[in-house]
Amino acid sequence: MKRKTPAPRSLRRQNQSGRPLLRRYHIPVDDLALYARSFHKAAKALAGSLQLDGNPVSDVDFSPVVFMYRHALELHLKAIVLGDGGSFLETKPDEISVHKTHSLSWLAQFVVQIVTKLGWRREFRCAGIENLDDFNAMVESINSVDPGAYTYRCFVDPNVEFNAGEFCRKMDALLALLDSAADALAAEWDLRSGAVPELEPDDGGFWRTIH
Repeated sequence: MKRKTPAPRSLRRQNQSGRPLLRRYHIPVDDLALYARSFHKAAKALAGSLQLDGNPVSDVDFSPVVFMYRHALELHLKAIVLGDGGSFLETKPDEISVHKTHSLSWLAQFVVQIVTKLGWRREFRCAGIENLDDFNAMVESINSVDPGAYTYRCFVDPNVEFNAGEFCRKMDALLALLDSAADALAAEWDLRSGAVPELEPDDGGFWRTIH
């Protein structure tokens, strides 16, 4: 059972001169996942154009790919924390602070709390991430280069072998995991709030029906 994704809404309106203007300072919570998927799609398209596997790629060329993957990750984390996932937190973070932050590690701690509270530690895994420690390590590796996301650059160390194609595959898997987690959390919250009928004992829970 998968929650219906809201249809994209126009972000532009016309002023008196007929020129389009941006309408919002922050992305509405319900649209965060839509933007996350768009940045993910853009990252995959650009990575594909670079033909990463087996080909050398410069930091300059690869940095935009990493930036878009990073932003997709940030938006997916925010979608969980500000969406139904946040309903499972003992103390919800301030919404404005969540909107303003670019710290992936700060956002990830709330996702870890949610997954732990619901007992989803075994299910929360994907290619390259076997447990929450792996999840935290991957998020921190991306966050540590530029915690504020102000002057983002590729985190390739010239002294360490870096496989750009492998990085993209791991990010694809992680973003898909978070997208599925958001759907599972929405369904779980609907169940607990009485919006949907109780599952049968052998149904395996919403995580297994969505992930």
